[in-house]
Amino acid sequence: MAAGSLDYPKILLFDIDGTLIESGGAGGGALHQALQRAFGIQSPRPVALHGRTDRGILHDLLLSHGLAADKKNLERLKAHYFELLPHCLRERPGRVLPGVVELLARLAACRDVICGVLTGNMARSAQMKLDHFGLSHFFHFGIYGDLAIERNELAAPTRQCIDRLVIERSSAPRQRPVSDAGSLCHANVVVIGDTPMDVALARALNARCLAVCTGAFDRTQLQGATRIVPDLHDVDEIESFLLSPVQEKCR
Repeated sequence: MAAGSLDYPKILLFDIDGTLIESGGAGGGALHQALQRAFGIQSPRPVALHGRTDRGILHDLLLSHGLAADKKNLERLKAHYFELLPHCLRERPGRVLPGVVELLARLAACRDVICGVLTGNMARSAQMKLDHFGLSHFFHFGIYGDLAIERNELAAPTRQCIDRLVIERSSAPRQRPVSDAGSLCHANVVVIGDTPMDVALARALNARCLAVCTGAFDRTQLQGATRIVPDLHDVDEIESFLLSPVQEKCR
């Protein structure tokens, strides 16, 4: 079967921070305050954040402050983080990045397009951010950072989610049924993100990648993406790339 076939929907997987929004450091600020409240740590030491999963970040934060990264401590830290994040989002000068709202609105009007989030954020914090910036209604599903410590470990649950979506859509009336989820081609999938980890995850999924230079990484660091753009402001160009048929055959 040829990739780009009309039998299968386009599945577009958007990262959140640095791709759709700029939160003004709300997530990192809320994490540091959560450490202070949960464990009395007055001067938290930072850990790497960009492109990582929240589960991995929480794990490293606990260990770097001499705390056990066990379930009890993780749940305690998460509870304070979820309590603090909405306040930090309100007090920080965040924004939706250029072109995002118009692009998502156009994609929402396309019948054969399914937009989801593929993010290092935990499901609850992702929802808080999307709600705060008025973007939640554009997305039908999500794969979240609760599921893995390392970003590339999100590949397996993402494949499962893609296969389920394609089977559901392809089994609809007047569309060819699919009987073997394991053989489905992911050429109709595009990962949109701003970090080298997004690029690597797209490769692991055998998907195309649109990399945007709106986060902490420049064009050189994002090499390997199918296409690299400064941001999403050129909506006509971005929409054309995302919806263009893929000519190469499934492997």
